[in-house]
Amino acid sequence: KIPRKAAILKQMWLTIKAFPFYAGLATASEYMSERGWTRCFARIEEVGWPMNICYMVIYLLCTEFLSYWVHRLLHDIKPLFKYFHASHHMFNKQTNISPFA
Repeated sequence: KIPRKAAILKQMWLTIKAFPFYAGLATASEYMSERGWTRCFARIEEVGWPMNICYMVIYLLCTEFLSYWVHRLLHDIKPLFKYFHASHHMFNKQTNISPFA
């Protein structure tokens, strides 16, 4: 089924409200890279294949670990859930999922 227009508009509004947060994450990441606070390599040869794979695994583990715990805290701390995270669960039924959800 196609979601109703009201549900799609609500999803679009939620996306617009979340945009500054996600843009801020990318901006902070780029800022840290340009300041030399991160290990960024333009070519694999700069670090070698074994270390490149090692860094990739460490990055993925850290990212998944932090994503899990942030998501769990958003569920466990009621004010965070109410004001920040509840909208994430509003669009989890087949009848109201669109590309904006």
